[in-house]
Amino acid sequence: MRPIKTFAVLAVVAIAGSFTVNAADMQDTRELIQLPPEIESKMLINMRDHIGTLDDVISAVQEGAYDKAGMIAESRLGWSSLVRRGDQEVASHWVAPMQRMADAMYRTASDFVIVAQNASVEDNKGGYKKMLGVLNGVTSACRGCHEAFRVR
Repeated sequence: MRPIKTFAVLAVVAIAGSFTVNAADMQDTRELIQLPPEIESKMLINMRDHIGTLDDVISAVQEGAYDKAGMIAESRLGWSSLVRRGDQEVASHWVAPMQRMADAMYRTASDFVIVAQNASVEDNKGGYKKMLGVLNGVTSACRGCHEAFRVR
C-alpha cells in the first residue's frame, strides 16, 4: 500500500475509534421512578400500545385516511383514552414532571384530531405538513419523558 493511502486509512481508523462509546461505560442519569409491579406492568403495556398507535396513525396518514388517523389518535393517545385505558390510575403514581409530559402527549394527540379533520378537506400539502408537526409534538413528549425517567 502506498504511504499516502496507508496514512489515510490509519487516520480514518483513528478518528472513527475516537468516537466510539462503550455502552457499559455510559451512566444512566434518568430519574428512577419506582412503581408498584402491577402499575409498572400496566404502564409498559400502555406505552407499547402508544408505539403501535403512532404506527397506525402514520399508516392512515400515508393512505390519505386523515379522519381515520384522527380517530385512532384520539381513541388511543388523546384525552379520551385516559379513562378507557386506565391511564389515570397509572399516572397517579408518577412524579409531577412526568405527569406534565404525559399531559402534553395526550393534549397534542387530541389536537391532532382537529388538524387531521382540517387536512381531510384541504387540497394542498399544508395540511399534511401540519399533521406531521403535531405528530412531532406527540413524539417529542414521549421522547422527553423517556429521556428523563426510567422504571428499571
